[in-house]
Parts: sequence; C-alpha cells; structure tokens
Amino acid sequence: MAPGFLVLEEFGSYEFVGSAKLRMPYRLLLPIDLRAGEKYPLVLFFHGSGERGNENLKQLANGARRFARADARSRFPCFVLAPQCPTHFGNQPTMWTGTREEMHLLKLAPQPAIPLQTALELSEMIQETYPVDPDRVYLSGISMGGFATWEALIRNPQRYAAAMPVCGGGDTSHADRIKDIPVWAFHGADDPVVPIECSRMMINGIEKAGGHPRYTEYPGVGHNSWDRAYAEPELLSWLFTQKRDS
Repeated sequence: MAPGFLVLEEFGSYEFVGSAKLRMPYRLLLPIDLRAGEKYPLVLFFHGSGERGNENLKQLANGARRFARADARSRFPCFVLAPQCPTHFGNQPTMWTGTREEMHLLKLAPQPAIPLQTALELSEMIQETYPVDPDRVYLSGISMGGFATWEALIRNPQRYAAAMPVCGGGDTSHADRIKDIPVWAFHGADDPVVPIECSRMMINGIEKAGGHPRYTEYPGVGHNSWDRAYAEPELLSWLFTQKRDS
C-alpha cells in the first residue's frame, strides 16, 4: 500500500444507491470513541475530478486524510463522509455538478446533477443512521469538489454549519443565500485550471450581501492549493467551533 493511503484502514468502505439508481462508493470515518448519548459533527468531503471512479479508494488521496490523523481524531472526533463520483453515468461523463462545461458556467441549474444529488441523499442517510449533531454538519471539497461545496451550500444553506471550498466556484447571483454561513475558502493565485476569479467572485458576492467570509489566497501556488489549505494550523479548530443557528 502506498504511504499516502496508510489511513485507509480508518475509513470503512461502503456503497450507496440513491433515488436516481446511481451506485456511489463511499468511505466513512467514525469518531475514535463513540460514546452513548453523544452526537458528533459530520464532514461531507467532495474530491476532485482526478479521483473519480468506482474503486472506492482515490477520493481519500487529498484533503480527507487530514481528518484521520491521530491528533485530529483525538481533538476533534467526528464522522467524515467521502463519496466517490463516477467517471460516467450511463454513457455520459460525470462531474459532481454536471458536465465540465456546465460546471464552469457558474450558473445554478434548476436541479442538482445526479452525482451531487446522490451524495446529498447519502449524507442524509448517514445523519439518520449515526449519532450526527445536525447543528454541526460541514462541507469541504477540492477543485471539482470545491464547486460541489459551493453548490451544496447554496442549495441547502439551512443544513450546514460551515463550508471550506478549495479552488472552486459557484453562482454568485445566489451569494445572499449563504451570507450568514461561515465560509473559509482557499485558492492558489497562479491556478491554471480553475481561474482564481471563481473564488474571488464568490467571496466578493458574499461580502456585498453583508457576509463576512474568510479567504486565503496562496501567492505562487498553482492548482494544488489543497495541500496548503488542509495543512493550515487553525483549519480544524476553526471548523469545529462553527455551529448552525437552530
């Protein structure tokens, strides 16, 4: 096993079939010490386009492993849900939020794309099955998953306590929906894949709507801003102090 996947044994391996009949592999990290009567945060993690597939492995390559480190599990016990987006559904290539072209249009479709819809249904199932604190459900994702993070937050702002999108983007015309949700976004200033304006426009839109998002831009960094983002010393302490207003 490659060193990067040494934490795999911490994540259970499962499969979910949603209402659209898409089979979605997923990994689930449990709190290290589940205590009767207690409820725990849930992090829904969306991987990038390079981790699509059906082997239920690659989605843990970047970002999600931060939550499985021994120090993190000890200080911040939580559930971490990492579904895997397929490369195709039927004969069509798939991304979390639609085709690649649709994703970069930055326009919210009337309904979520089937992969995102299935992942959100999976998240609901996890919350119904395990002792999840409904006031501490968080979103995070990288690249393609950063777009999914923004869209999931815009579609259901009442469900989430905070979001951490990395090198993603969204429909700024709906920024007012999420102005009161704590957001910490990240982007590399020299990203050649996802233009930095995608994050800047979302942050500006939230600020114009009266929100106070947090934004970190890495000078000289290209598309891989997630290594820096998930290594931020304050990342987990910031995230797990956020709580939804019931």
